[in-house]
Amino acid sequence: MQQELIEKARALINANHISTTLSTVDKEYNVNIAVISVLEMIGDDTIIAARFGADKTYANLKETGKGVLLVLLVDEAKQKKDGIRVYIKLQEDLTAGEFYDRIKQRFIRTQYGNFPLRNCLVFEITDILPVSLLRKDS
Repeated sequence: MQQELIEKARALINANHISTTLSTVDKEYNVNIAVISVLEMIGDDTIIAARFGADKTYANLKETGKGVLLVLLVDEAKQKKDGIRVYIKLQEDLTAGEFYDRIKQRFIRTQYGNFPLRNCLVFEITDILPVSLLRKDS
């Protein structure tokens, strides 16, 4: 993966934008998408996430282990977009420990902090792509 994309992903994931979504699929290829905005990219290939809802997305992750995080930003004039696509694989599903405690501290400082934290999901990053691969010809 290109270092530039890794750093962009780190900045966007760690900003915890409300526009961050996680798309998943089950074994029968039924897709689901959920807003998931309490995350932290803790290494070049690792993301931790707080789960306090998103039951169908969670079920899909447990079934297939795969998903795509999308952070999409649009300027105020809605003329330009920016963002990142981060392809992930579920590595661990934690209810205690160092990563759980770390994401819990981030979680309780958000608007969702009064909800019960169910899990800390640990993901391996398998690929990072820009939002769009389209390029203008010069």
